[in-house]
Amino acid sequence: MDEDVRCSRSVSNKLLKQNFLQALKSNDFVTLENLLAQGKIDVDTVFEVEDENLVLASYKAGYWLPSYKLTSSWATGLHLTVMLGYLESILVLLQHHASINSKPNGKTPLHVACEIGNIECMQILISHGAKLNSFSVGGLAPLHYCTKRESIQCAKELVLSGKMISFDRQIGMVLLLKD
Repeated sequence: MDEDVRCSRSVSNKLLKQNFLQALKSNDFVTLENLLAQGKIDVDTVFEVEDENLVLASYKAGYWLPSYKLTSSWATGLHLTVMLGYLESILVLLQHHASINSKPNGKTPLHVACEIGNIECMQILISHGAKLNSFSVGGLAPLHYCTKRESIQCAKELVLSGKMISFDRQIGMVLLLKD
């Protein structure tokens, strides 16, 4: 009997996690709100998701990577919705206190927003307390991910959001300081 209960609970949890992931991937923010309001799933649940361009992952320089291309990464719902640009879902997750500076695969959601050049996502994250100088596992701040033409506005916004710009000689990086 106990084994049947554990088995059905495990199946139920797996289905709940699948429904949550599907809602994240489809920007079904109403379902997200309902699932989170029930309190049956953690807003910071980590998923293994497709990430062929490695937008979600960060690796330390000099570390060996397999010769085949990695195609998946770990991500919270906030990372995934930022990567997909789903503003409504981002707001629902933040209203339910998603960890804004988490790094399940080496980058925060702000790193992801800067890399893809999504200014709206970046502004939401900053307004909710994202750390401007949170370093990825590879040692890069969000500003370092603003390398494409699409991310020029993100770089400007980061600089304008920082109280002061400082160069840290010890680590050799420009830092954006916020109150």
